[in-house]
Amino acid sequence: MPAARNDETSPAVENDLGAPISPLADEYIAVLVLSLAARLNRGASSYYLRHFNIGMADFRIVMALGLVKGLNVGELATAADIDKAAASRSLKFLQSCGLVELEQTATRGRAAIVHLTDQGRAFQRKLNQAARRREKRLLAAFSEAERAQAAAILRKLIAGVANMNRE
Repeated sequence: MPAARNDETSPAVENDLGAPISPLADEYIAVLVLSLAARLNRGASSYYLRHFNIGMADFRIVMALGLVKGLNVGELATAADIDKAAASRSLKFLQSCGLVELEQTATRGRAAIVHLTDQGRAFQRKLNQAARRREKRLLAAFSEAERAQAAAILRKLIAGVANMNRE
């Protein structure tokens, strides 16, 4: 994460596209976090599309299914932190690729339960390896304690969003 500038004469930190980071990021932590998120998303989106031919919603669905088994579409959307419509579109694509299957079940009403296929599980393992390599590079300058601290701070920020949005 870029360090905050201390004065007006400090050089602007550059983003992943070579453009300066907005001076608003020095004033508002939410802008700084959004800037980081946008850069992470652009980089990941480009990488996974180029190397695996999938978008970020697809990536998140496959990775969520690798962690939690037997979810319906709504639960899967929540687990992947995407909206239900994006999850449905992604599932249609992933199903056409043979990576997921939907199981109709009577025990959970009319909800279809989503599972990775054998091919999907192998694909998820490859995605996981790539994601771990990318994350290792992102956090290379962090100590183990700093990684834990950064994760704790980000979780606190996420928890604070509801409070910020109350008005």
